[in-house]
Amino acid sequence: MISSVLSLFSSLLQYLSNNPSILGLIVLLAVFIFALSVFFSGPKPAKNPFSTKHVRPVEPLVSDQKERDRILKQRFKVSKIPPNLDTIIIGSGMGGMSVGVLLARAGKKVLVLEQHDQAGGCCHTFHDKGFEFDTGVHYIGKMEPHDDDRVLMDQVTGGRVEYPRMDEAYDVVAIGDPHHEKVRKYPFMTGEQKTKENLIKCFPKEKDAIEKFYRLLRESKNFFEGYFVLKLVPKWVARLLVSTGLMNLMFKSYVRFGKITLKQVLDDITDDEELKATLSYIFGDYGVVPSKASFGLHSTVMRHYFKGGHYIRGGPSEIPFQMVQIIEELGGKVLVNAPVSEIIVNSGRAVGVKVKKGEDAVEIYAPQIVTDAGVSNTFLRLLPKEVATKSCIYPMINKVGDSLSYISVFIGLRGNKEELGIQAHNCWSFNNHNLEQTFEDYLSLPLDKLKEADVPLMFVSFPSAKDPTWHDRNPDKSTCLLITLSRYSWFKKWEEGRVKHRGEDYEDLKTVIGKKMLATCTKLYPNIEGKVEYFDVGTPLSNKYYLGFQDGEMYGLDHNMRRFLPEASIQLRAKTDIPGLYLTGQDIMSAGLTGALFGGLLCASELLHRNLYFDLEALKKELKKSA
Repeated sequence: MISSVLSLFSSLLQYLSNNPSILGLIVLLAVFIFALSVFFSGPKPAKNPFSTKHVRPVEPLVSDQKERDRILKQRFKVSKIPPNLDTIIIGSGMGGMSVGVLLARAGKKVLVLEQHDQAGGCCHTFHDKGFEFDTGVHYIGKMEPHDDDRVLMDQVTGGRVEYPRMDEAYDVVAIGDPHHEKVRKYPFMTGEQKTKENLIKCFPKEKDAIEKFYRLLRESKNFFEGYFVLKLVPKWVARLLVSTGLMNLMFKSYVRFGKITLKQVLDDITDDEELKATLSYIFGDYGVVPSKASFGLHSTVMRHYFKGGHYIRGGPSEIPFQMVQIIEELGGKVLVNAPVSEIIVNSGRAVGVKVKKGEDAVEIYAPQIVTDAGVSNTFLRLLPKEVATKSCIYPMINKVGDSLSYISVFIGLRGNKEELGIQAHNCWSFNNHNLEQTFEDYLSLPLDKLKEADVPLMFVSFPSAKDPTWHDRNPDKSTCLLITLSRYSWFKKWEEGRVKHRGEDYEDLKTVIGKKMLATCTKLYPNIEGKVEYFDVGTPLSNKYYLGFQDGEMYGLDHNMRRFLPEASIQLRAKTDIPGLYLTGQDIMSAGLTGALFGGLLCASELLHRNLYFDLEALKKELKKSA
């Protein structure tokens, strides 16, 4: 807390030196007095978890599946619980694991509990009939050596993970129904200028609109700074910044671009519907249509990939594979098949968890409880109702809402990427350029019309083509992943059935949808025709079972405009108003691997009583000096 208040004080001082005002000076004085009081009475900051010594040379991949399972699939047993725990972490996604590593680096004893049969959350991979598939991480941006994201990733993985570049065209937008017309393709290239120039070639009459759009992307580049600050500083300071109008002065980008939608921006700069669709394409990365998404969020996601897209050498499970080992080296444990059924609260304080084990429950206690299970899961299912409903976070669940779910199609192919004509890129396929109306029409379909409908939008990925080590480990095999958005309600009638035993109607429905998606993919990549050796479809019920999302939601809480406005930004923070309980992961930051990672940074900052973002910046400077 000390460092966060002092960091704000420093920012205020810098701003007011150039923009003096009586109101600002009053607020500055109030913050300074508070900082002094915290300095003399607050908890002592814990050890800095960052060090250049934590990063080791990358080692050869461990490809023996039994050895990997030995690390990632350690089943829960009472005898495996470390003694004298400091923190219990619910969930082993990136949000939970990053907190676990950072706390362990600071000398804390942690226990991570995962409900699934392997650690990793959305980083986990699975093997079936000789094929390996990723499930939730398809590409990452900002993985250059001195980017914040890369430096933090290296700290939590020990630097033992590599991030190979994807193709120069990391995303390709394909507009048009490939079954009935020629598809128009628009590549998004490594390097902002290259993409902009290519778009101008494709839309020569829209040069001014494209230039203006990219100018707005630059103007909104600091949008997340204001959002981040509201979560980093004490809650009362955040409210003071908003109520006094200082947010408007200090974080203009956040205030301006948090109140305007992507659709408003596009409608203002052009009447070309195909260009609007092309510039909107990446909305699938956060799951909200242009009329409901803030331009600030859209800009942040687009800019995340300006330097190009990266994958993970060995696949996404390499990340938790390394993180589990670090936690264990430092005396902690990551245990799977450990579904937490309740957070134990005594006298208003979170003090432990109950882990379901058969018909019984095992109670485990620790001074701090961290949940990476998501806000909805935590407050609607894990906390006692009388405790949850009194929290200021509880109303945010209805105010923000949950994100949509999705359908995944896993395809195993015979042949290598050259033979199949597949690339290390993603393809975003849209049947027409009216993305929003098509999206709304599809999701409003009743169940009895679903089989007849075409799937109008689809994400296509070839994980095997993105990993340079793939074909050494899996010769003459390739994989394809297809994703489209879905409603949980379409599959709700089968939710009581057992996994893989939900009945013929369920299997028939998901197979029909999956086959339609495969047919579209085959039109886009014709060389894969006749090469399919594996085909399976995951529904919102699959997501619920394997990832623990109650309604199979893709990104936790919805990423609509309300999520990023001050009220929700201030409330959805790491430290809850329930003593002893902390949140981590994407629900306190944003969707994706990076959002969950920085959610972990925020949570660890609260638990260690130090500003880890400042520590991260200091580490970056140290690394640059030694480079």
